[in-house]
Amino acid sequence: MTISGGFREMTPLGRISVTSWERPLLLGTLLLLGRHWWWRRPGAGSRFLQALGQGWRSEAARAVWPVAISSRLAVLVVGFLGITLIGYAPGTPPYRVYNNDFLDMPARWDTGWYMGIATNGYSFDPAASGTMQNIAFFPMYPMLMRYLGLFAARQVIWVGVAISITAFLWATLYIFRLARTRLGDDAAAAGVGFLAVYPFALFFSAAYTESLFLLATVASCFHFERDQLAKAATWGLVAGLTRPNGCLLSVVLALMALRQWQTTSWQAMTARILSASAPGIGMLIFSAYIYFLTGTSFQWASQHGAWGRVYRGLDSLISDRVRYIEINGLYNYASTLSLDVLNSSAALFALASVWPVYRRLGMPYAAMILLNVLLPLTFGGVLSMGRVTAVMFPAFMWLGAAVPAAHRSGWLVGLAMLQAVCAIAFFTWRPLY
Repeated sequence: MTISGGFREMTPLGRISVTSWERPLLLGTLLLLGRHWWWRRPGAGSRFLQALGQGWRSEAARAVWPVAISSRLAVLVVGFLGITLIGYAPGTPPYRVYNNDFLDMPARWDTGWYMGIATNGYSFDPAASGTMQNIAFFPMYPMLMRYLGLFAARQVIWVGVAISITAFLWATLYIFRLARTRLGDDAAAAGVGFLAVYPFALFFSAAYTESLFLLATVASCFHFERDQLAKAATWGLVAGLTRPNGCLLSVVLALMALRQWQTTSWQAMTARILSASAPGIGMLIFSAYIYFLTGTSFQWASQHGAWGRVYRGLDSLISDRVRYIEINGLYNYASTLSLDVLNSSAALFALASVWPVYRRLGMPYAAMILLNVLLPLTFGGVLSMGRVTAVMFPAFMWLGAAVPAAHRSGWLVGLAMLQAVCAIAFFTWRPLY
C-alpha cells in the first residue's frame, strides 16, 4: 500500500477495494500455503526465475534484445535532450501532467486521450458529435494502463510507457522466430534491427498503442501459421480491441487459412476460419459497447472525422502535393512541410515493399500492408502514416533479407539518425502524431 496508495475499483467482476496491507498479505500467504500444499515442487518463484532465465538466455533474445532495449531507451534520452537543448514548439505544451520535464515526457498528443480513458472511462456528448471525443480510441491499451496503474500509484502514463517497451521486446522475439523460419537467422536479426531504428519506431517508447498492436498482430500470425488456433485467436482478439484497423487482421488470417483449403478437412478449415474471425469479433465487441453508450454501433468510426479522417481518395492526395510542388517548388515543400514529407516517404516505403513481401512471404503478408496503408491513405491522407507503417513487420522482415550484410550498418545508422530527429519533434510538441 505504501507504493500504490491502495485503491477502490469497479471491475467487470465487481467492486474491488484494497486500502490496507494486512488483509492482502494474509490472503496472499494463505494462497501460497495452499499452492505449496497442492504442488510442492518446483516453487512458483523458482519456476518464474527459471522461465525468465531461459527466455533471457535464448538465442532469439540474445539476437534481438540488445538493439531493441538500447533503441527504446535511446529515444527517451534523445527526446529529453531535445526538450532541454531546443525547447518546446511555440504555444506548447497544451497540457502537462508533471512539472518535471522528464517525468512529463510521455504526456504527448494522443497520450492525453488514453490517459483520460484510463482514468475516467469513456464518455460521449451527442450535442458535440462532430468534435474530438474519446470513443474514437479502442479500449485494450488504456484499460491495461488503468488496471496496471493500480499497482503503481495510478501513474498511468509511465505505466503506458512500460507496457509499450515490454510489448515491443516481446514482439521482437516473435518477429525473429517468424522471420528465421522463412529467411534465416541473419536476415531475421537484421529485420528486427531495421524495425528498431525505423524513424517512426519512436512510438514504441511512447505511451501509444503501437507496441501492443505490433505484439498482438505478429503473435497472432505466428501462432496461426503453426495451427495453434486458440493462441492465435486470443492475440487476434487483443489486436481487434487495440486499434480500429485491428479487425483487418481477420482478412490476413483468413488468407492464411485458405492457402491450405484443398488439403484441409472441413472441420479443420472451420476451426481456422473461426480463429481468423477473432480480430473482427474484438471490433464488434467494442462497437456493441459504443452502441449502448451512444445509440450508434459505429459512432467510434464516425468520430474519426473530427481528426480529418474523411474520404478524399488517393487521386486527391497525390494531386494536392503535385500542385503544391508545381506552385511553390520542391525545396519549399521539403522545408515547409517537412513532417508531411516524412509521412509520405513512410507510405511510399510500405507500398514499395508489397511486391517483394508477396514474393518472399506470401499473399497474406502483402495484403496486410496493402489494407493497412491504402485505407488510411484514402480516408486520412498521410496523417500519422509513420505510425501506421511502423507496425508493418513484414516490410522489415523483407528489408532484413534484401539489404546486403555489408551495407546494413550504413542503413541502420542513417535510419537511427532520422529516428532521433522524429523523437525530438515528437517530444518537443512538433505535430508528429
